Amino acid sequence: SGLVITLAYLLGVGIATVVLKSQGSGWRKVGLARPKSWPKTIVLALGALLAVAVFSIGFQLIWTNIPGLAIQPSDQSDYNSLTGNLPLFLVMVVAAWTTVVFGEEMLFRAFLITNLAGTLGNVKARWALALVGSSFMFGLAHFSWGLAGMIETATFGIIFGFVYLRSGRNLWAVIIAHALANTIKFGLIYAGAA
Repeated sequence: SGLVITLAYLLGVGIATVVLKSQGSGWRKVGLARPKSWPKTIVLALGALLAVAVFSIGFQLIWTNIPGLAIQPSDQSDYNSLTGNLPLFLVMVVAAWTTVVFGEEMLFRAFLITNLAGTLGNVKARWALALVGSSFMFGLAHFSWGLAGMIETATFGIIFGFVYLRSGRNLWAVIIAHALANTIKFGLIYAGAA
């Protein structure tokens, strides 16, 4: 399943690259250019990571403490084999810092937000609508995690998308935040704490 996801991201990035070139654009223009300030990028990344952590903890408290709530916790059973498995943990961390995070951020943040905003023309709220649309699709892409997982990842998409737009449409802050979030998540699962 992990290999299929990695291949899907590589294929998606390849197709998006062709589309961007046909538009006279490229990855640097939509987010992979060097940031103007690395310290500001790191601060934005840590802020995004904190926002994701606060939301994640709050969301888990809501779905586990409200009686009769119909939403089941996010299904993370795909990661069960990670518990206590150091080689798999290391592979997952490498994937978090390479194909998975770059693939998701390039496709869902840079490519989708830019292209959705472009299709909306002169609509005043086009960037906000593009942010919501790309975040909705990001949530749908995680359908195997169940309703809670889709809501959680869509919200992460809004946080990361907001930071992407706030940084002048530069991906580095969200790439760093996303990779750190995945590394922490995998570390907790590896240690049996999640």
